[in-house]
Amino acid sequence: MTAIKEMFSSIAHRYDFLNCLLSMGMDKYWRRVAVDQIKPMSGEKYIDVAAGTGDMALEIVRQELVGIHVTAVDFSQNMIDFGRKKIKKMHFENMIKFHLADGENLPFEDNSFNSAVCAFGVRNFSDRFKGIKEMRRVIKKNGRIVILEFSNPENRFFRFLYYFYFKKMLPLIGGLISGRFSAYRYLPDSVLNFYSQEELKIVMEKAGLKKINYFSLTFGIVTVHTGFK
Repeated sequence: MTAIKEMFSSIAHRYDFLNCLLSMGMDKYWRRVAVDQIKPMSGEKYIDVAAGTGDMALEIVRQELVGIHVTAVDFSQNMIDFGRKKIKKMHFENMIKFHLADGENLPFEDNSFNSAVCAFGVRNFSDRFKGIKEMRRVIKKNGRIVILEFSNPENRFFRFLYYFYFKKMLPLIGGLISGRFSAYRYLPDSVLNFYSQEELKIVMEKAGLKKINYFSLTFGIVTVHTGFK
């Protein structure tokens, strides 16, 4: 976990730019669809786990609902520093608060939030079951957990093209821009070794979530999983 934390901290200065570039701008659409699944409401509190620089949190507050508040949690101080600067420029600092914490050990009381989101973070947990169980613990009864993660396309032809880009081009482009080739070699490796859609559903069930559903976006490049407490 320490090595992964150092890796993400080292690319924080290029994280947002590369997310947009390497996803060809689709990352914003993916996050918007994921946030739609929690059905944000006025006066509610949400938690964004493994928040990075806070893009999911920003997507929630952009709903322009009165009294909405998001706690953005990440284990990288560099990510948090860049995130705070970003939300201050956008004048959302009263609606989004960052906390330095490990997603597998959330420093909040039970039933503290209405719902939880996690975009591209569960894959990086050292104990994914524990991380999902922690998210369940800190949300209220009937609250939702929404997980947005990379997945493997089912279409054989598209999967061939995707793997070529993902395993060859993405590490090269990301490494050249960020200066950290290892970080963008880690990304495809971690995705290819991650759970299948059904396997993640099973882990969510074991963590105590109910009514679990999932659907793919962009030919199966990413998948949104949802579950209820």
